[in-house]
Amino acid sequence: MKKYLEAFRMNYKMQITWRFDVAMTMLSTAGQIIAAWIIWQVIFTQNTTVKGFGLGSMLSYYLISSILTSIDFTNQISGEVSDLIRNGRFSGRMVTPMNPLFFFCSMTAGKSVFHLGFCVLSAIVCAVLFQMNIALTPDPAQIIIALALIVIGLVFMACYHYTIGVLAFKFLEIGFFLHVQGSIIAFATGSFVPLSLLPENALYILRFLPFTHVVFTPAMLLCGLADAAEGLFSLAVISTWALIMFAISQYSYRHLRVKYDGVGI
Repeated sequence: MKKYLEAFRMNYKMQITWRFDVAMTMLSTAGQIIAAWIIWQVIFTQNTTVKGFGLGSMLSYYLISSILTSIDFTNQISGEVSDLIRNGRFSGRMVTPMNPLFFFCSMTAGKSVFHLGFCVLSAIVCAVLFQMNIALTPDPAQIIIALALIVIGLVFMACYHYTIGVLAFKFLEIGFFLHVQGSIIAFATGSFVPLSLLPENALYILRFLPFTHVVFTPAMLLCGLADAAEGLFSLAVISTWALIMFAISQYSYRHLRVKYDGVGI
């Protein structure tokens, strides 16, 4: 455990050096919130509610979802793993006494935790400057379930992206996988629009898929737009998918690494 905590600590401290990345993350958070504020201000001039959302609750959703999206750096795992494999430097991860998946998860967690405070600060500044009427739930049960969903959701995404990355053991170029799944996941998580705006049949199906519970459900819970019962169902779904994805990632690594002939360390 200490070695993974050390990887977490080192990557956390490394972010202090990369100040430009911090600034870009804050701008990204602010950009998503401002874009949502502009678009929905126009829409709500002609509508008082949209699918049960008022302007305040809609902006609250985007504020929270923008934070969750900005601190999710798990997509970098697939790119880093595939680059290390193609360049012959993944051997270094294979000979060290650390599970590669846990190592990359620890590094990503350090980066996410460091950027969290700056993303929250950026969101608060936007809310104050644009006088957004932000509504957050006072229910501790909803808050606790939402936080659990966020953590387990990030674990699932880390396992998912790691699995995509190790496909480089078998395929020379996985750019196609990275490009296609990126846009689909961004939509399926609810980063673009709240999924409750979709038809009921589509939303019912998405409830049983993992991506819905990475951003959409936690944001809805924190906004008070979903109850604890729905949160518990989501927690069961994402936990099951996280275990399945972990098993797949470990199987893929053990099965495909025998095809690796990289020599760099």
